Amino acid sequence: MYVNPFALRSKFLQLSSEKQMKYYQKSIDKFIQLLDDKDIDENAQIEGKLFETLLTKSEQKKYFESISAPIKPVNTAAGYYAEIKKQENDDNPTAWKLLSADEKKKYTNLLRDAKDDYNSQIKHFSENLPERLKVEYLSFVKHPRTTAHVNGSNNENSSPAPISQRRKSVQPIPENFQALIDDAQQKLNRAQLDALHKCKPDVLYYEKKNSDDDRLTFINTTAKNTYIRTIFNQLSEKKKHKFVLKSTRKWEEFLQSHPTIIENQIPTLHLLLAKNDYAHYYFTSLGLPERPPATALLLFNYERQEADSQQNWTDLSQSTKDEFIKRLSKIKRDYHQHFLEFVEKTLPSDYVRLEFFRHIKHAAKDYETAIKDRVDEKDDGQLKITQYLVKKQIIELTPMSEFDRIKQKLLNTDLTHEQRKLVRRLGIIMNKNISS
Repeated sequence: MYVNPFALRSKFLQLSSEKQMKYYQKSIDKFIQLLDDKDIDENAQIEGKLFETLLTKSEQKKYFESISAPIKPVNTAAGYYAEIKKQENDDNPTAWKLLSADEKKKYTNLLRDAKDDYNSQIKHFSENLPERLKVEYLSFVKHPRTTAHVNGSNNENSSPAPISQRRKSVQPIPENFQALIDDAQQKLNRAQLDALHKCKPDVLYYEKKNSDDDRLTFINTTAKNTYIRTIFNQLSEKKKHKFVLKSTRKWEEFLQSHPTIIENQIPTLHLLLAKNDYAHYYFTSLGLPERPPATALLLFNYERQEADSQQNWTDLSQSTKDEFIKRLSKIKRDYHQHFLEFVEKTLPSDYVRLEFFRHIKHAAKDYETAIKDRVDEKDDGQLKITQYLVKKQIIELTPMSEFDRIKQKLLNTDLTHEQRKLVRRLGIIMNKNISS
């Protein structure tokens, strides 16, 4: 027989305080047993706000008060003064304003002492609680230990930035890709977001690990997602990477089934992979070459660590330092060549290239440097600045320059959004035809 939960709630609230407290305690006992049975860790308890699925904030307050939890002092010295005066049967509301600065300071100091005492009481009270309940109590009173206890110094378990902050790329895009970016960036609809969510690595892991019968019930989607993310963060890097690759394969299938996302260049990879480290691993799996050290000193330090040497850079002769500089120059040239091949040949489309530049630090900078350092197939392989300048002058005299001038003139006129998009695409096509 179906029973309306709101009717049950109403009946419960009609019980006496003593009976309500009795069921609070039964509920908490079952909650602690569930945490132990399912081996749910403290991070998931707090980040998923699991205790709030059990008792509301006001019910938590009533429960902790019933077991003699410390009473929090008021926030302001004025409020503290008013409490003292009420105990003295003096309810004059304007009395605080009549006090001198020195008299007010006295109550400010008293309040500070009361807060210090409250924090000491919290520590003592929490030590006498069951371990599972202690975590929830410290979270409830927002004790400083809670934040440090959950997040600590390990970024592995810290929550990623909100999606609203991660939506826009924090990495620059090369100039020749700017035309692909739509000024009025479109977003995914709810159905597309739901489909993409199923491709996430933590979701894939959770669904593989837990059958339908073993999955927990959550009060809302936020609590569920937080719990899933927390258990995924506890995996080894090797296992995480395994599911990152599974996730990106699902993502590629998702893009094939939603061609309008690619056509409109709507970014999606940041919604799939919560950390840029995961995106870097994905592109590395496709063949992204390892970035060389920025300086000869860093190259020397890297090799010194590999050889477990105690020698310092300052101990080297100038000729040896010059050798490191020459070697690094060659390493960078090789890197730029492989980097260009990766971007222009390995990455399958302009859409994936845009996602690449959005997520990989220094990618745009390295790409533009590699373009400048590109060597003609007919060249002997030695880059000369004079050849680069001559080549640049020739390019400036080509029909592409005239087309760019006309394109810019068109874009400065009163075009519709669709017309602007077409002009930009024509520029890309023109550029490809001339360079081929």
